[in-house]
Amino acid sequence: MENRKWTPRILAFLCHWCGYSCADLAGTSRTSYPPSIRTIEVMCSCMVHPDWIIKALMSGLDGVMIFGCHPGECHYGTGNELAAQRQDIVSETLEEMGMEPERFSLHWVSAAEARRFAGIVSSVTEKIRRIGPNPLSGDAFSVPNLMEKPGVSGIPFIHIMDRTSYYWDGNIYNDEHTAHKALTRYFDMELEAKLVPAKQGLLIYTRRSPSAEKS
Repeated sequence: MENRKWTPRILAFLCHWCGYSCADLAGTSRTSYPPSIRTIEVMCSCMVHPDWIIKALMSGLDGVMIFGCHPGECHYGTGNELAAQRQDIVSETLEEMGMEPERFSLHWVSAAEARRFAGIVSSVTEKIRRIGPNPLSGDAFSVPNLMEKPGVSGIPFIHIMDRTSYYWDGNIYNDEHTAHKALTRYFDMELEAKLVPAKQGLLIYTRRSPSAEKS
């Protein structure tokens, strides 16, 4: 199969205020872009849990994109800043899993930038076309059920420490006091949890305790 004739299957998460409105404008203004994406609308780019990205790629999709508001223009204050903080860590995790980190990307658009939206979709489509199909892909373009509770779905792993699979809770903690305070919530949920340093700050990785897995 020649990659030039192959259309990647890309899942795009669109923030309600900018990404979705921008895509809608592209449609109404008949701005063309490749038929490579399927979209899911979210209220804010920070609502896209890292588990969803991993699960989409592990389910065989060829790429995942997030479209959010430009920095400083988030309708929820700093939601897009959290999405940006997660970007490098998600890419590192994909690389650890043996998957090309370029299959995931984060982009900023305004509600009026239909041409920019179309250009990004075209550019990412070409980039993933050069990378090639996801080795885990099937024949149909099916979007997996991503909305299951993070960390207890069918995803093989987010991170492995001492041969144990842990799931990143998706949050980034800037100081140990806040992170340790957050740990107590996972203990109450009968989850095992560990605090792990990362480039951006501190992450909490969780897993089901043996007793919870048997119940």
